[in-house]
Amino acid sequence: MFKTVEIKKGKDTIQASLDDGVLSAPNKLGKDVTEVDVDGKTYKVLDSTIDERDDLIYLTLELPKGSSGAKSNDESTEG
Repeated sequence: MFKTVEIKKGKDTIQASLDDGVLSAPNKLGKDVTEVDVDGKTYKVLDSTIDERDDLIYLTLELPKGSSGAKSNDESTEG
């Protein structure tokens, strides 16, 4: 589910979007981000990718089960 969020970096607030645990934001966070403050909560960054063409950073966040934007890992992989 797509959601607009705010990220804090020092005194700055950056608008970003969160969709299924992936945060996309303007590339103002730097390339070695390990944690990010989203809407007042701190999340661990599992992976990051920088899109230099659009100057965006995509961060895969470790969200607790049941959080908005998190996918359940309990789904069967068998068809």
